[in-house]
Amino acid sequence: MTKTSRTKKYMNTDITVHVVSENPNTVKTLDAIEEVFGEFDRIVKKFTRFNEDSELSNLNRASGEWVEVSEEFFKLIQFMLKLNKDTNGVFDPTIIDFLEIYGYNKDYDFSKLENPSLDQMVINIAKNRASANQIELDEKNHSVKLVKGQKIELGGCGKGYALDQSKDILMKNGFENFLIDGGGDLIANGKNDKNILWEVGLYSFENGEKVLKGMTKLENEALASSGGWARKVKQFHHLINPTNGVPENKFATVFIRAKEAIIADSLATTLFVGGEEAIRNYSSDVSFMTF
Repeated sequence: MTKTSRTKKYMNTDITVHVVSENPNTVKTLDAIEEVFGEFDRIVKKFTRFNEDSELSNLNRASGEWVEVSEEFFKLIQFMLKLNKDTNGVFDPTIIDFLEIYGYNKDYDFSKLENPSLDQMVINIAKNRASANQIELDEKNHSVKLVKGQKIELGGCGKGYALDQSKDILMKNGFENFLIDGGGDLIANGKNDKNILWEVGLYSFENGEKVLKGMTKLENEALASSGGWARKVKQFHHLINPTNGVPENKFATVFIRAKEAIIADSLATTLFVGGEEAIRNYSSDVSFMTF
C-alpha cells in the first residue's frame, strides 16, 4: 500500500489529502483528490462571508426578511442553532458583529484595534445585540428570518462540514484508507501506508513556540483543535465570548475527537470559549484534551 498526497489552500489554510491504495497516483486516485478540493472550493464560495455573492452573504443582506435558502444551507443553520441551544449560547453563529468590530473582515483591517473607543463599542454591541435564538426558521419552505441587522457565519463549523463531505467523496470513489488534514482539523479513515491507524501530533503554543504535547491515533474519526494563537493580532483573536465580545483565554489549545468532523470542529470552538461545562450535553459522544 502506498500513499498519494496533494495539498491546496482553502479557508486560509493548507488542505492536504492523503490517500492510501495499492495503485498510487492513478487517474482514479488523483481525480478523487481533485473532487475533494472541488468540494472545499464549492463550500467556500457558497458559504463564506467574505464573498458578497455567496448564499450566506445574500441571507445576511436581507436580515429582517424571510429568505428561502438551499436545503443544504437550511440544515447547516438548523445544526448551528441547535448547538447554540445545547451550549447555552456559547456556540454562537451570529458572532460576526464582534469579529467585524475588531477588524476581522474581508480586508483584515486590524487598524480598528487602535481605536480608543473600541472597548466601549464592544460593550455597546454586547448590550444591544440580538440573540441567535431569535432567528426564525420555516422548515417546510426552507426559509430563514434573521433579526434586522443580524448576520450569521459558518466559521465555527464550516471546515468540519467540508471535511465530512470530503470523507464521503473518497468513500464513494472506493477509497477506505485516507486522512484529510485541514490545518488543525482533520478526519481519518482506515489505516495509513504502514497498515496501522493514522497517528497525528497534538501541538500547542508555549511562550510563542510550537510545542508537541503528545501523539494520538485516530480510528475512523475526526480531530479538531482551537487556539487563540492561530489568528492573534495584539489583543484580538477570533475565539470570542458571545456574552461580552471579549476574546477568551481559558486555554492555550483544546482538542476534540468525534465521529463527525462538524461536531469536532464546532465543539472545539465551544470548549475553548466556554470550558468543559459548555459541552456537557455532548460529553458522552466526544473526548477532549485541554492545554
